[in-house]
Amino acid sequence: MSSEISYYSKPTQELTSEELQQCSDLYSNHYGVYSADDPRGRVNTNVRMSANYYRRIYVAPGYRVAIAKSDDVIIGHAFYLRERLEEGIFTWVLQLVVHTDYRRRGIASRLLHSIWGFSNDCAWGLATTNPCTIKTLERTTLRHATVDEIRRNEELVRKICARIPYIQNLEIDERGSRAFTDFYVDAEEIKSEYLSKFGSDWLLGELKPGQEWIAFTFRDQPFDKDFTAELQKTVSYSEEILREAYGRMDMENHPWAKHTEKELDFIFKELGNPDGKRILDAGCGQGRYSIELSKRCRQSSIDGIDFSEFNIDTARSKAEGLGNVSFHLKNLKEQIGGKYDLILCLYDVIGSLPEGEDNVRILRNLYECCAESGHIVLSVMNMALTIRNAKLENVGDISLHPEILYNLPSDNIMQSTGDIFDPELYAVDTVRNLVYRKEQFMDAEYLPAEYVIRDKRYTMNEIRGLVESVGFRVEFARFVQAGRWDKSLDELDSNAKEILIVAIKPPS
Repeated sequence: MSSEISYYSKPTQELTSEELQQCSDLYSNHYGVYSADDPRGRVNTNVRMSANYYRRIYVAPGYRVAIAKSDDVIIGHAFYLRERLEEGIFTWVLQLVVHTDYRRRGIASRLLHSIWGFSNDCAWGLATTNPCTIKTLERTTLRHATVDEIRRNEELVRKICARIPYIQNLEIDERGSRAFTDFYVDAEEIKSEYLSKFGSDWLLGELKPGQEWIAFTFRDQPFDKDFTAELQKTVSYSEEILREAYGRMDMENHPWAKHTEKELDFIFKELGNPDGKRILDAGCGQGRYSIELSKRCRQSSIDGIDFSEFNIDTARSKAEGLGNVSFHLKNLKEQIGGKYDLILCLYDVIGSLPEGEDNVRILRNLYECCAESGHIVLSVMNMALTIRNAKLENVGDISLHPEILYNLPSDNIMQSTGDIFDPELYAVDTVRNLVYRKEQFMDAEYLPAEYVIRDKRYTMNEIRGLVESVGFRVEFARFVQAGRWDKSLDELDSNAKEILIVAIKPPS
């Protein structure tokens, strides 16, 4: 119960046989029991679903699953379908279940947040006998699921429900929205508890045996201020989101990543050739610096660390045959170990995580693994230029203005070019000093996905103070352009997207 819970999302066709069996075990042991209305006489026995059933029904193109794991065991899952209609993309949650021992810990909400998030879908829907699940749909999409809205969009609702294999005899009228699903789970205790709590707020009517509520919210609904407190939760999963987002970046073709040799030339000129020394590439991505260093510094031992499994796998593949470089899957917030004479922490490793204390922790860990008189070379994004160029007026706390994030245009900047300074595509929270973007990923391997990405950017004084606060002494700091580190730029120069710092760990 105390172990960390991790979250994943993948196409169901990528589920292993072991994962399918774990999904079956989770559902069969923790979903619930059949009600007294079950016509097959299974009253009070567990509702079950075999691994073969999952494989036959849910393992298909267009189906995905969001998974919560503890100690590599699935303790929560949500299967869902995302398809495109003439009206736009819709998302339908097919099944949601959480292990009994892990309930009331926000796992179900987290899974649904990961599915619906800030997507620009035309509709989000599900069928359930659990009022709490519908309330989670409302909190996630910041809109109420009402009969009036469902009736207004009835044509779209019927079109979507026709694609769901277990929906039969859909009923939509002034009393509610429901369908026969031939599902007789005992939900009386849940319904009694939550319906009494919701009272007059419950708007979807009563159910007959074998029916489930059909609940939807729609893109063209206005946001409801009842749910704006949920906004920060929706965007607070940045680390998990970033791990997948970085794995889907086409880094080799990003313009900013094409200057490896020039940038290492600059480092060698400033600090001397580090051949024979231990070198750490912290946040190594797909290994471009580490691999080039391994070729230039044959006597050096070089380690690359990254928290994206995809990036590490890619780096290892590219480095095959190079004996002096190794890559490690690790979170820089964890203790690193070892002592390094040169540490590279480049292109916004510091700042990718939005919480200030996370960035301080990373810098402290880098300080601890830096040898005395060793150097760190790091870069962060220039906040002053970000604010100067922003198209949207500063609004202070973005969590009070959900319409800003939902209405931000989504683009595939991270996947295509990496130009995350496009002022048309970001908004600045001037209370938390965070930059928000809505990123879209479209490729053959994955279904379309949209993420809200937050990053923390710095002024020169802020980053210098942060570096010095952990014990480094700054030797060099300037505003620079990718590939042209030899030229110092003005803070508000349109090319000055990065702040470059060279610092030393003073001898004790």
